[in-house]
Amino acid sequence: MVWSEIALICVAAVLVIVALAWIITAVRRRNKEKEREVDGVKIIDGVRYTRSSDVVDERGNVKISLNKGDHLLERGREYTVGKNGDLLAGKYTILSADENTDSINIRIGGLVREYKHFSSVVLNEGDQVSAVSSSIVLR
Repeated sequence: MVWSEIALICVAAVLVIVALAWIITAVRRRNKEKEREVDGVKIIDGVRYTRSSDVVDERGNVKISLNKGDHLLERGREYTVGKNGDLLAGKYTILSADENTDSINIRIGGLVREYKHFSSVVLNEGDQVSAVSSSIVLR
């Protein structure tokens, strides 16, 4: 055998090994992501609804899902608290709709205050509420 033939066989063997390793890691990654997905997710008008609070997308990122009784407050829109208003008076847990934001600015009764993700707030009858920095979920 000529040295060029031996080198060609070695290069081909290395390429086969690299291709097999790449395929195996891709299959393992796909299986790992499928294990983390939640069954029973419904998408209605671009919003994900599920009974579980551990919603995971295709890439494994956790997303907030709306449960029954949650209120999504859009940024810049004003909501009224009251019996005939948009929200009922009471205690709510504040959740950031943006997963990269830990603190949210909310205007309640004309005053803007910074709240942390997963903190509580009490809304009184007649209050005007609006999300200033980003959209929020009141649970």
